[in-house]
Amino acid sequence: MELARIFQTYFFYLIHPFRTHQLLKEQAEGSVPSSRVPIALGIYESLGASWVFVVFAGLIRIIMINALIWIFISVMDPATDFLTRFYDGDKFTGFYFLILTSILDVIFYPLITLFIIQFWEFVLRSFAFLAGVEDDVAEKSKTILSVALSSHILLVIPIFGEMAQKLALFTQMYAGIREQMGFSRSLTICVLLTPMLIMLFFISFIVLLISL
Repeated sequence: MELARIFQTYFFYLIHPFRTHQLLKEQAEGSVPSSRVPIALGIYESLGASWVFVVFAGLIRIIMINALIWIFISVMDPATDFLTRFYDGDKFTGFYFLILTSILDVIFYPLITLFIIQFWEFVLRSFAFLAGVEDDVAEKSKTILSVALSSHILLVIPIFGEMAQKLALFTQMYAGIREQMGFSRSLTICVLLTPMLIMLFFISFIVLLISL
């Protein structure tokens, strides 16, 4: 598959989440011509495309951090010692730590994302089983997650990119669950809140053990 076509489809996923799932669902049912439907990217193709934007976002973050370091060095006046007196010899340690974490985020992104994908596949299959979904749940789950990964395009936006990506991811997951699984609005919200509920359960469990 051509890279240009993959990224074109990826952008379509981001801009038209509900329309994407409607078309992919209709294509699976054979009710529309393939030429009218965006390419159904595999989970690994979407992961690879999203990694490209994660790399770009990491580079932008590193450039911005280095720019901040340069600004600090420029405004520090050794003659007046106005700003330098507030810092010791390790004044840029925090900046270097941010650069290191940015590099590690890029390197380990595929492994972390694969773990997250496995988690969400388990959650989606569990709710689909409870809701009595009889279609190919495994394929539907992969389609939902493949489309949702397109939200990583927004990471390239400086400063607000991560927040925008999280909001887009929520929207993409909501659209996918509604269209592919046919869940109600309330059930879809419950599915999306599952990670938070699991986290609250473990925090409550740990607090309970500590208090005993």
